[in-house]
Amino acid sequence: MHADKPRLEGITLRQASLADLDLVCDLAQELNLIHHQAWPDVFAPPATPSRDRLHWQDSMLGADRAIFLVEDAFGQSLGFIALSLIEERHSLLQPMRYGRVNSVCVCPEARGMGLGRAMMAQADDWAREHRATDMRLVVWAFNEQARKLYQELGYEVLSHTMGKRLA
Repeated sequence: MHADKPRLEGITLRQASLADLDLVCDLAQELNLIHHQAWPDVFAPPATPSRDRLHWQDSMLGADRAIFLVEDAFGQSLGFIALSLIEERHSLLQPMRYGRVNSVCVCPEARGMGLGRAMMAQADDWAREHRATDMRLVVWAFNEQARKLYQELGYEVLSHTMGKRLA
C-alpha cells in the first residue's frame, strides 16, 4: 500500500447502467493503454472511447453480466469491474455455474488505495447472489501487480494458455 494515499474512505460501489456507458468507455481507455503498451502486437492501440462502445454495452446488459463503478465521496469514478456468469455444461466437465471477472480498471491516481480489493469483494458478492459456486478470471502474464493481488485473494492457477508466433 502507498502510505500517502487514503484507503477507501467515502468510497462506494454501484452497478453501472446504460447512462454510464460513456464513462465506462472513457475509463477503459486506461485499461486498453496498459495492455497495448505491454503487448502492442496483441492489443489494439487506444482510440476514441466510442470504438469499444458495443463491447462495454454488451458487458452491462442482461441478468448474467454487470459492471460496477467505484466512486469517491464526490461521485468521481475511479474505476470499474466487469463481470459475467458462465454455465459450464460439457460432457467432459462437471456442471458448474461460476462468476467470471472480465475486466478490472483502476485510474492511475487511485491505485494503491484498496479499490481493486473492494471491487473483487463486490464481484464475489454479486456471483454468490447469482448462485455461482466459483470465481474465475484471466490475467495476462505481464500484469504482475494484478497477478499478485489475485493470488493474495485466494486465486490459483487452473490452467495455462500458451502461444507462439508463426513466421
